[in-house]
Amino acid sequence: MENKEITKTFPVAETFLASWRYCRENRRHIAVFTLVNWLLLLLGFKFMGGTGNILFIFWCVLYYLFSCFFFRFYYNRRPYLLTHKIFDSLVPSTKILFLTLALATLLAYLPFAPLFLGFPAEMMEDYAVGFIQEYMDENKLYDMGLALVLLLVSPIIFFRPMMAWISSVIGRSGSLRNAWRRTKGNYLRFLAVVFLFNAAAYLVQEADVLSGADSWLAWTLLAPLIIYCNVFLAKSFDFFFLDLDTE
Repeated sequence: MENKEITKTFPVAETFLASWRYCRENRRHIAVFTLVNWLLLLLGFKFMGGTGNILFIFWCVLYYLFSCFFFRFYYNRRPYLLTHKIFDSLVPSTKILFLTLALATLLAYLPFAPLFLGFPAEMMEDYAVGFIQEYMDENKLYDMGLALVLLLVSPIIFFRPMMAWISSVIGRSGSLRNAWRRTKGNYLRFLAVVFLFNAAAYLVQEADVLSGADSWLAWTLLAPLIIYCNVFLAKSFDFFFLDLDTE
């Protein structure tokens, strides 16, 4: 009997090239998606001010629908919008959001844990002043440490669950367990992918700061980068799941 549990080795370089070829061969569609993405990013972060605006939640819903539209268009799943499959995709996407927020919150508040463990007041006062106030509030190494931890766990809380989300969006099973099983053994490769995309985003932000473009350059460059990342995720899904006709 054929063993269906064989681990697939994710071809990182080949997937980057395949994603680039897709963008080149479908440049008109990619250009339209990039333009819409650019306008949405400007609307949400430049004009609405991001999460500080109470109306930002409506922008999140709009951007979610845009993302669903992209992947359904990529896989030619009609109708591209206004389908119950989009609502089905809320299950894995909610799990991704919960895992990310839960871990980020845990890491952010972990240094405060000793304050509630019943240690002597004098010791805790020194700890509060010496570490929390002086180190956490003023030392960028703490923020870098949080970012590093999130980077290390991103293949677990983002990349692999995204396979389940894409599967759900296009009408297949949104099982996280199935996504985990089919992508197992590729942690370091997924980590390399996340690192490369984060490095690209960092360079874009630094270029914006150096140019003094007041974030206009950043959003202009991030718009196509995000679309390319979506294509990369779709190509990754193809590699692990394209052999399945049904889930």
